[in-house]
Amino acid sequence: MTPKPAPNSTSKHTSSKPPTIGLALGSGAAKGWAHIGVLKALLALGVKPDKVAGCSVGALVGAAYANGRLQELDNWVSGFSSWDVLGLMDLSWRRGGIIGGERVFDVLQSHIGDLQIEALAIPFAAVATDLYSGQEIWIRAGDLRQAVRASCSMPGILPPVRLGERWLVDGAVVNPVPVSVCRAMDVDVVIAVDLSGHRRQRNAEFPIEIRSETSSALEQSRALESQGNGFMDLLARGKEYVSNLSDKFALGNNSDPGMWAVMSQSMEILEQRHKRARLMGDPPDVCLLPKVNDIGTMEFHRAREAIAAGEAAVMASAHLIEAALGR
Repeated sequence: MTPKPAPNSTSKHTSSKPPTIGLALGSGAAKGWAHIGVLKALLALGVKPDKVAGCSVGALVGAAYANGRLQELDNWVSGFSSWDVLGLMDLSWRRGGIIGGERVFDVLQSHIGDLQIEALAIPFAAVATDLYSGQEIWIRAGDLRQAVRASCSMPGILPPVRLGERWLVDGAVVNPVPVSVCRAMDVDVVIAVDLSGHRRQRNAEFPIEIRSETSSALEQSRALESQGNGFMDLLARGKEYVSNLSDKFALGNNSDPGMWAVMSQSMEILEQRHKRARLMGDPPDVCLLPKVNDIGTMEFHRAREAIAAGEAAVMASAHLIEAALGR
């Protein structure tokens, strides 16, 4: 049963006791290796998150941290090549996703641990979505691998995970940056990591108008280019996403986006819209924005860049973190 979120706490920590720190790690596929850098930099500053909630790749990195395996995960992903990533992809067409997921999660389990969530050294929660009811599910007990896999099951890409009587998919569908989950875990300060924050800030708030047939092709092209996250940008990034996977998912040309690009980019658009509303209604005390916008959804081999971006985001906001903690 999903716990009810705790009221948003706006009061600052005033007692002599150190504040309890909650870390909300957001979704973002390959961008998510930035979470490793965030955690490394926080620990270097003497800021140790007491509880962690993760969505999608945030759940994966959060689980490694909660089990004391962060450095092990760092060492593994930092050595990735594009061929290593491709080797983990067991392509499937029969199980609700184009990647089966068994191979990658078998390997991941060896790096994040094989145990029950209740046995973790640090309280942990993974966010998933009930495929049929749309209900937000907070997984705070049970098998760690299943919890992480459910939270990471991007619709159409990875198959849903059965947990009890539910079929679960990616938590990004309902709560891309799980600040509310951290609040419910009874913490004093919430530090959130939004992996698409810079992209969202650049986006125009006004829709593009593509006029009738009387409009010239040049005018329509300029209208598209004026939008930071326009359709041409989606297509270009879609090519990047599929380049290391399979010719089956190639885009072909700019007027005919491939299946992979359509699924991943549509999911990202929906996620950004939903995330904006969630963060406005329940903002964290500090929101970190790693600059990972140029890392494609499936570019897991760019871990070193992402980790460095996570570390840089913490350093850039160190004064805000110190202030939130009353230091």
